[in-house]
Amino acid sequence: MKFLYYSVFLMLFSTAVFAQEVDVDATLIVVKNEVEKGNYDKALSLLEPLHTKFPENEDVTIYMGRIYSWKKDYKKAIEILTPMTDRSKPNAEALFAIVNTYYWSEQFEKCIFYCDKYLETDPNSAEILKIKVTCLEKLNRNEEALAIIEKAGIVDNSTQPFRGIRTLIGRKSKNAISASYLNVSTSNPGQSPFHYGYVEYSHKFSKSAIVGRANVGHVNNDTQMLFETDYYQTFSNKSYLYANSGLSTGETVFPVAKVGLEYYFAPHKKFDYALGVRFMHFDSDDITLLTGQLAYNTGSYTFAYRPYYDTSNELFSHVLSLQRTNEEKERILRLELQYGNVPYLYLYNGFTQPLKAYRAGIQYQYRFGDSFFVRPVFLYEYEEYLPDEYRNRFNVQLIVTKRF
Repeated sequence: MKFLYYSVFLMLFSTAVFAQEVDVDATLIVVKNEVEKGNYDKALSLLEPLHTKFPENEDVTIYMGRIYSWKKDYKKAIEILTPMTDRSKPNAEALFAIVNTYYWSEQFEKCIFYCDKYLETDPNSAEILKIKVTCLEKLNRNEEALAIIEKAGIVDNSTQPFRGIRTLIGRKSKNAISASYLNVSTSNPGQSPFHYGYVEYSHKFSKSAIVGRANVGHVNNDTQMLFETDYYQTFSNKSYLYANSGLSTGETVFPVAKVGLEYYFAPHKKFDYALGVRFMHFDSDDITLLTGQLAYNTGSYTFAYRPYYDTSNELFSHVLSLQRTNEEKERILRLELQYGNVPYLYLYNGFTQPLKAYRAGIQYQYRFGDSFFVRPVFLYEYEEYLPDEYRNRFNVQLIVTKRF
């Protein structure tokens, strides 16, 4: 008789458990479909009766917390998840869910606290470590973030998941030193090469930056220097102002004096705009250039057009560029097509006349480690040096930069 009683009891119990599992699983399938459609309120209306009927089912409770997070009701999500995360034996899935909730709501200190709780049971979780490192970077606790990255690299011999964060931390470096050498050669007919170089130091403040640069040029057996200062000021609307000034020790290799000002407007959707003016005083003439830029950004590519108008000589010059940028690796590949008397970096000839010049250039930036950059530049010109007389002109430059 007892055997029959227990058999009936077990059968009824098993049937009830099976019915519960079917009820929960079937509802969760429908809820998942609604979530994928973004119908969070409808998904919650299906889950809440299930939660009331089976309050001990933590999978249902956690899913409710996740949905509230996805619909950005972070306060409600935390209220649901906290009882399962703050007990003596926390639920790992609930911990994972509350980590994301605090991260998405930008409560970074709290997020780090729950990351640490999760890491007590799974210290090598790449996803949680990445969230913690990101929170530390947001709080400017950069040394702690880098220490975690280095430790993670020792454990699994890779810091791949953290490359983007390392780049963000690297860009916060306040200082940089650069050095450059530029060789300008000609052929058919040829002449003695021109040699230029510079050393510069830059420092970033919270909303501005300043650059000091010493240029040297050796042209036609004459060596002169140009000392420059660049200043950048950013504004809250994401626009910024660029200013430049310089004085030289001579009158021919560089301008005797130069000033420039350019304002970069706040980006509008995928477009960037800028307007500027540059003034250069030579011993024999003064040059005023009006310039600006229109750029279109799409993903990692930027297509830009920049005109120059020489008001003194009534000359128009044009630059078309296509640049591909890898933000994570800080690599840049830039192609340029130029026409007219375009200033090559800091160089502009005071003896301008309406002669034609066609140019095609390429430059590439590569980062070694976290803070050392190399940028080779090559620009070919088909230059009309006398009316109807053309020659080849080659500009080859190397720029190396160390930030710290």
